[in-house]
Amino acid sequence: MGDAPRIIVEKDPEALLLAVRAELERGLVPGERICLPTGRTPEPLYSRIVADPDARGLWCHLQFQQLDEYIDPPDGVETFAATLARQLFDPLGIPQGARGAIISPEHPGEGARLDAIHRSAPLAACLLGLGGNGHIAFNEPGDTTPGYHRVRLAEETTIDNFGAAREQKALTIGVDQILSARRVLLWVPQPGKQDLLDRVLEGTIDPALPATALRRHPDLTVFRTPPAESR
Repeated sequence: MGDAPRIIVEKDPEALLLAVRAELERGLVPGERICLPTGRTPEPLYSRIVADPDARGLWCHLQFQQLDEYIDPPDGVETFAATLARQLFDPLGIPQGARGAIISPEHPGEGARLDAIHRSAPLAACLLGLGGNGHIAFNEPGDTTPGYHRVRLAEETTIDNFGAAREQKALTIGVDQILSARRVLLWVPQPGKQDLLDRVLEGTIDPALPATALRRHPDLTVFRTPPAESR
């Protein structure tokens, strides 16, 4: 078990976002490798980084590692690699070789290729969101597979992500690789996820609630809005 996580509580979403950025950038130096999430939550963070000329001295010289990717997503669904490129990498001019992108998630050898990238340099920081069923990256409840691996997404995850239940596979980083990062940041600004976050932080460490594994990390920072009883 790691040290007790550091918990940052902000009612104002903008203040919480600024706290996330400050902690993410803390101690980073050019050339280090980090993992970043995709989705609606981090988009304002990436917009601020792109718009900040003072950020380029650091961000344009970092290495990156993609957390996860759909395998054969529905028509019209943007891949996570394309989302990160559009929101952050292309505007900053990040070289292709520094992006750590998941290029061919359907290919049997892609996981091994990504594992090799992971082994080539330690992760300095890993920024994560919290799935509605407690998943981190695409490590669904009960999944303890090490390294990059294929998963079948839970029904509730496909409903959250696509608006309807569907059969969907993905390739994801392993929890073991997340825990290898020097620092882990868990960003949960959604009011509707605060009760779930309480379970993650207070319950037993259980693969049925994958995010509880983060409590084993010695340098975990959690960013949240106030719990329901204090709002």
